[in-house]
Amino acid sequence: MQLQFKQLLFFVLIISSFSLAQNAKAQFNPYDDGRKIGTVGVGFSGWGIPIFGRLEVPIVDNITVGGGLSFRTYSESFAGSRWRHNIFGINALGNYHFNELFEFTDEWDLYAGLTLGYYAWGTSFDGNNIDGVDYRGNGNGGLGIGAQIGGRYFFQDNIAVNLELGGGNVVAGGNIGVSFLF
Repeated sequence: MQLQFKQLLFFVLIISSFSLAQNAKAQFNPYDDGRKIGTVGVGFSGWGIPIFGRLEVPIVDNITVGGGLSFRTYSESFAGSRWRHNIFGINALGNYHFNELFEFTDEWDLYAGLTLGYYAWGTSFDGNNIDGVDYRGNGNGGLGIGAQIGGRYFFQDNIAVNLELGGGNVVAGGNIGVSFLF
């Protein structure tokens, strides 16, 4: 039931953003003048709702590099005991933007790339010690690598909605957010 609500909310947000943007026409290319792209948002995951922020800068035509931070917290219960997990990620990313290759209008930004990240987590325990189930403390997940494909729609000169699938961060299945050019 909860997943259906999230899916419905996701589609309502996407449809609303496109409806609001129908009359707006951005007349720019975000990569012509070296502007930075910042994105904040939430992810879709079976383990809580991740939040993230990242910054990308163009390095050559159609290629951006950047970094980001992500965080999520979630709980699980078993036999009257509860565990709370907090996961923090820091990552580096690179994307190729297909606008020029596919001759998209400037309102659109379709990209794909790779992300390399490091993850740390903390777990707190509240309950009874159950044989073989008691775990707590801090840890790290080491390095993780992932691929992503995403797109942005600029409904104003410097503001876009962003949808991305995949990713090498704490956001497991993808994310939705708002991007800003500055």
